[in-house]
Amino acid sequence: MTITVNMKPEQSFTGNSHSEYTVSLRAQDLFDFPRDGIASKDLILMGLGSCCTVSAIHILHKSKVDITECRTQVITTPEESDLIDLSAIQLHFDLTGHQLTESIISRALHLGTEKYCHVSNILRRAGIDITHTFALHSPSSDQPNTVESSSSTLRTQGLHHVALTSTNYEATRKFYSEIMKMQVEWEPDTDNVYLTNGNDNLAIHRGNPNDSNLDHIGFILNSEAEVDQWYSYLCNRGVQIAKEPKTHRDGARSFYVYDPDGVSVQLIYHPPLSKQVSNG
Repeated sequence: MTITVNMKPEQSFTGNSHSEYTVSLRAQDLFDFPRDGIASKDLILMGLGSCCTVSAIHILHKSKVDITECRTQVITTPEESDLIDLSAIQLHFDLTGHQLTESIISRALHLGTEKYCHVSNILRRAGIDITHTFALHSPSSDQPNTVESSSSTLRTQGLHHVALTSTNYEATRKFYSEIMKMQVEWEPDTDNVYLTNGNDNLAIHRGNPNDSNLDHIGFILNSEAEVDQWYSYLCNRGVQIAKEPKTHRDGARSFYVYDPDGVSVQLIYHPPLSKQVSNG
């Protein structure tokens, strides 16, 4: 792919895309010809917004979601930033359509901004933090009460999961399974076991002497989609991410953050426990 930039000092400055589309470019304040073109920084930010929008809308169209309009704002930090000091970018999507489902929209935006947009991936590799939020709107002919923000309905199902790192693994496993009479839910190998009383989950991991006894605490979520919604929400709130969302061997999906004291907190969709909690 070849893109051509053509400058005639004090006359014109244009760019020609691979598809032979011409745009007027701006040389900022370095030359005295008309400044009605697009600055290089704006081109990069527009490219990010365009790439993420196209990726997300393509996913939604494949899912038969009726989107009539998508307006994407690309917001930089610092707000008045040159590329050299750019530290973060927030994408805010205002989507208009019929009978929009928040979980489906959230998943499409997550994939569109973090997996399928090459511009986003390039900027992340350059150390720029990219997050996104969204709001849903109904066309004026629909009922007016369908507008929601991406975080307005987020709730966990409570604290039902604790993980311990044990320096005396066999004795700890025996204590909780035999003495405390917890049932073994899953034992993937000789270093990890997951126990339950039916509406909770205790994980025991074999650890080294210097490891902390408390490995992490976990909040249960209702669905895989909520995992990605919570991930976007906590990123936008500036919470430190420990591990990004991942689907595990047992079918669960989760990610990890740190609380202000450095305790690892897992937000997890765990099919057996999530269903048990939501039905309880």
